[in-house]
Amino acid sequence: MFYNLRKVFIVTLIIATSLLLFNEDTVFANQSVGNGLYISNNVSVEVNGEKVTFKDPTLNKNGHLFLPMRNFFELIGTSVNWNQKTKTASAERNEKRVDVTVNSKSANVNGKKVAIDVPPFLYKDKTYVPIRFLSENLGGNVKWNQQAQKVEISINEEQTTLPETPTVIENPYYLLINNKRIVMTDPIITRQDRTYIPAEYLYENLENASGKWLSKDQFELQISGLIFVFTNGSKIIQVNDELIITAEQPFIQSEKMYVPVKFIVNSMGEGGNLRYLSEQKEMYIYLYQSMFTSKFLEKSFGSTKVPQSTPSAKITGNRSLLVSDNPETLTTSDIPKSTATLSEQNVHTDKALNEHRIYGWHYNTLGKNTELGITVENTSTTTSLKVTKSEGLFKSSSNSWINYDIGLPIADQVLNNQLQQAESEGITIAPGETKMIQLYQLYNSYIIGFLHDLDIQPVNTGESSYTIRTVLAKNNEELTTIHSSPVPINSLAAHPRGVWPSSSIVSEFPTYTIGDAQVGYSISNGKTDHFLTKESSLEQLNGSVGNSGHFGINYTVEIPVDNPTGQVKNVKIKLSGRGGLYSGAIKLNGQVHLIPTLKPGTEYIELPSYTINESHEIITLELMHSGGSNLPLAIYIETK
Repeated sequence: MFYNLRKVFIVTLIIATSLLLFNEDTVFANQSVGNGLYISNNVSVEVNGEKVTFKDPTLNKNGHLFLPMRNFFELIGTSVNWNQKTKTASAERNEKRVDVTVNSKSANVNGKKVAIDVPPFLYKDKTYVPIRFLSENLGGNVKWNQQAQKVEISINEEQTTLPETPTVIENPYYLLINNKRIVMTDPIITRQDRTYIPAEYLYENLENASGKWLSKDQFELQISGLIFVFTNGSKIIQVNDELIITAEQPFIQSEKMYVPVKFIVNSMGEGGNLRYLSEQKEMYIYLYQSMFTSKFLEKSFGSTKVPQSTPSAKITGNRSLLVSDNPETLTTSDIPKSTATLSEQNVHTDKALNEHRIYGWHYNTLGKNTELGITVENTSTTTSLKVTKSEGLFKSSSNSWINYDIGLPIADQVLNNQLQQAESEGITIAPGETKMIQLYQLYNSYIIGFLHDLDIQPVNTGESSYTIRTVLAKNNEELTTIHSSPVPINSLAAHPRGVWPSSSIVSEFPTYTIGDAQVGYSISNGKTDHFLTKESSLEQLNGSVGNSGHFGINYTVEIPVDNPTGQVKNVKIKLSGRGGLYSGAIKLNGQVHLIPTLKPGTEYIELPSYTINESHEIITLELMHSGGSNLPLAIYIETK
């Protein structure tokens, strides 16, 4: 199969095979050929699951594996040119060019000079190149199987051009700004326990940001109204014309101004957070005013009394809820094939408008980057479908702060009505046709959360028949071709999967009278509002798990208040977690507030005072949980 497809492979495919760095203690059955070179007789190479054989041997030098450049490029239909005078091998395809020079630690990719940690060399007049160089810079993926002594190369068969700006760096650093993942071509530098990055990574990846050189030693960085002026080697930083003496010391390296990250984050008016994982070479920067639309409520400390169960609740609305969260952790045992259906909803209806919500949460431990998608297959033989609404959002993270990275931003944007319109809005799906609704890239060892609202109606009158799926592809397969049944659930994990008739719950509290003692009610997982059970799921194929955490649900809480005093009164509303950590978003009087992580029994937050002007009013709260195990939530009301 690999040889039949090789003509559609591209240089990036190739890429996948070039530079693999092995540990020094990796053991090979090696045959010495002198000069520190060994032929690795027992190492096999697979490309896209197919074993390939090269005319020339695979070599090991100081624990690094090298492949013959010409053999590999010719295998995929690309020629290699050799310049005897400069000892340079060049491969070119689709006007993209890669040049490597024997015994040189620098190369050229599309005319850009890049570093090679382990230089190419000649063996029997053949140019040998380290695998990681091409793989990391041209889009491929290489995995070393220690037990099988096998190099596994995954090549994108659909990509036909090299990246416009290839990332060419050994063991790159990663920067995540408000969950946006950037592969850095410059290092993160630590000096005297303070971290620095080039200013360009901030102004190029933040909205309302810019940067410019004022002189050869001074750089101006603007972020959301703050103007920083950094001077090379100076501990005096100018912020909005004010001179501040700091412990930080910006500096110039490689013609770039390195700026102190913590100082910038702490200077932002709405606050932020910084986390640097030095071993993983990953830095996380959170700027609240850029990451969130809403502001966090201030946390208070103290105990709250045990709340009562929600006395009245009902599921409401016509927007169904498809939850794709089991298996949450995607493993090779759960996903043994290269493609999979993770969840599905089958629809057969004569309604003129069908409203859906798809909520997903998955953790990629498959050892490679994958693609996830939402698709719709029109199973009718007569009726075409029109996608009249398609909007949503997604967040991803590679660390354990999943509620902060994913759940809170989703809850914030949902309550602020900030779902983003998808390209699939307005498309028509003909009978028998499957179309993509939304595509997501899921990096290896990353978690993704997504929420998508989708409205579908028949083009003409008649019965609609279609299947909504969340699907996965490991090797860049076309997601719209995946029509398999959902993979079995992980019965040992309580994460939900299923389809329920609504994505909204309304809970009404008993009437509170001004002057009465504090009362509190626990919503979510209570006896009266656990509607999303395993048994009530509309889909049961290969298993379902109840959504007791109400993930993807919009809550409306109505609190009737009687005021017999005849005076204007204020009431106080407190929120606290019950049974576990809690965080989420809540809307009162049209204003959304973020709830920081609350420890049950010891921490709570207080909403802005609510003024009661009439003898009887109803306080309406809207909220969404941020996901995870942070349930339930207790709501207390008292007279201020």
